Amino acid sequence: MKAETGKMVVAVFGAAFLAEDGPAYRTAMELGGLLAGQGWTVATGGYGGTMEAASRGAAEAGGHTIGVTCETLSRSGRRMNPWVREEIRCETIRDRLVALVRRADASVALDGGIGTLAEITFGWVQIQTGELSPRPLILLGSVWKETLETFFQSADGYVKAADRAILRFASSPQEAVRIIQDRSAH
Repeated sequence: MKAETGKMVVAVFGAAFLAEDGPAYRTAMELGGLLAGQGWTVATGGYGGTMEAASRGAAEAGGHTIGVTCETLSRSGRRMNPWVREEIRCETIRDRLVALVRRADASVALDGGIGTLAEITFGWVQIQTGELSPRPLILLGSVWKETLETFFQSADGYVKAADRAILRFASSPQEAVRIIQDRSAH
């Protein structure tokens, strides 16, 4: 689904709390800038951490940013980051998850926790079942590679090779962008 601007939308998932001077923040900011540099819209959950860093990188590179926020998190004191240019407001976390995953033409998940894992698995099952058309779902960073390699070994026989192949692993923001470029060229 294209943003209001008509550009491809790339969702970025990751940790909600990061040190602004840390390497994970810098990686997310670099990714946002590279995505915007391709002319793509960057969509995030709209709050802090990875969401802020990716939005900031995209905005500083002149790109359009979308923040998909929700009443549940706003009531708990979270505030939309200042780099979001277009807010999509949802009532619940579930509604937010559906809106963000379904809006994305591609997704990149950086290291994160429970929320990031939910975003990955929801997007993955949506593609696997055909509810969403095939699209890049890229995992960037060591957390997901290690976690899913362990899962694949433990769940041997339960997850088909074709379903494993939905996920792509990247070791850098540049590699993640290349995967999206390659996929969108087809």
